[in-house]
Amino acid sequence: MNIIRQRQGSERVRFGILAAAVLVGATAIAACSSSSAAAPAASQQATVVTTTAGSTATAILPVSDNPIVNSSTVEALKVDSVLVENNVDASGKPVSDHLEVALSNTGSTELSGFEVFYTFTDPTDNITESYYTKLPDSFTIPPGGQRIAHFDNTGAPDHFPVNEFSLYSSSTNALDVTVMVSAQGAAPVTASVQKDAGGQETAD
Repeated sequence: MNIIRQRQGSERVRFGILAAAVLVGATAIAACSSSSAAAPAASQQATVVTTTAGSTATAILPVSDNPIVNSSTVEALKVDSVLVENNVDASGKPVSDHLEVALSNTGSTELSGFEVFYTFTDPTDNITESYYTKLPDSFTIPPGGQRIAHFDNTGAPDHFPVNEFSLYSSSTNALDVTVMVSAQGAAPVTASVQKDAGGQETAD
């Protein structure tokens, strides 16, 4: 157990060094910009991650606030399910545990402009981490349609990058997981699920 904790501690130290390097680099870029518009804070540049299917993010850090702003009251977006363990593929074969959000469009127009804000809470150690991802423009749902967003590092279509050092990956305690999803022209929806205590399961 001590060896495992030491390894986890080393991984967090390495991640801390990487995060610091990313923040320093982002600050330098903002300082050198010739644009007359005000540049976002370095922390926002490093943490608000826009992903595309098949892309690899260089740094995905926790965000301190929820950046989603959506005042729509149209009830057209629905979260059908949220999975954080016991995931399976389309054929029913087990796959590695990951955050999986199934969405459907109950409205009469196509939904696009998706944003996802999700939070991992470890009530045992009293730690909370939140992440934000703006899904690519190609992620749309037609009227009456359904689509699933996966959050892992496989690079497959509709699979979006995650922080491999997050609480989800490193904590062996039970976790409370809350997901908010927003789309243009539809009221944001929120769903919660609990991840059981223990490490992540991997597919055979």
